[in-house]
Order: sequence, then structure tokens, then C-alpha cells
Amino acid sequence: MIDHAVGELPPDVEELLEAHLLQNPEARKEAVQIGETIRLARLALAGQPAVPLSVLQPSWHVPNWAWRMAACFVCGLSIGIFAMHGRNESLRIAASNPSHEIAAITAADESGIWSARRFRASLSSVTVKAENRIIWKSPVRKPEMF
Repeated sequence: MIDHAVGELPPDVEELLEAHLLQNPEARKEAVQIGETIRLARLALAGQPAVPLSVLQPSWHVPNWAWRMAACFVCGLSIGIFAMHGRNESLRIAASNPSHEIAAITAADESGIWSARRFRASLSSVTVKAENRIIWKSPVRKPEMF
């Protein structure tokens, strides 16, 4: 019925619909209501031109100092990660390959807490044997050799 009200039906279908509307008063009443709705819609749309919409700009703005601070943070984080990348590589290799464990440690100062830096420094003049093992029981003593 909407196509009939708009005038888009083929002629043969238009004849069939007209015959149906003459025989059925409820369908004729509905067709009249649809026709009136289409007429009012055309009237409402015909008189007014399309209104152009303005482009909306975002209401928030990030100040330049915030961008600079974020860039400094990212750079500092990247430099820190890069600087730490190969720092403990020798210890990881020794721990992951048990057949090449460190055999002996030179006599060193037993005062103070043992650290990885002091341990690496003591390894510079050490020979390596695969059958010996090191057990580190306390952070204040040198590792024991077995």
C-alpha cells in the first residue's frame, strides 16, 4: 500500500490493489491513512533545505608540557631497559648450563655482604671445572665449593 501511495506500483498490480480496496473497507481505510502520512511527509520535506552540520572539535586538549613529559618518561624507560639488557647475562648462562658450573673462588675479603658484583670480580682469575659445584647458603658469606 505504501508503494501505491507513492505511485511506484506497476499498472497491473495497481489494478489488482484498486479492486481489493473497493471490496475491503478496512484495507481502504488503511490505504487512506498511509496516503495522508505520505502527503504530510512530502509537505514537511519539500519546504526546507538541508541544514549543514558543523564539524565538532574535541572539547579536551592535552597541553604541550604533558606530551613532553610523556616523551621523557618513554625515553627514560627505554634507556633503562636497554642499559639492563645484558647486565646479568653471564650469570644466566652459568645457571642455565649446569655442566659448566663455576668451580672455585679466590680467597676474598669475608667482611660485608656478598653481592653479585663482588662474586663476578672474584671470578676473573678462577679456573673452571665441570665436576665442582657452588652452593650459596648465606648472603654474608662466600659461596661454598663442593
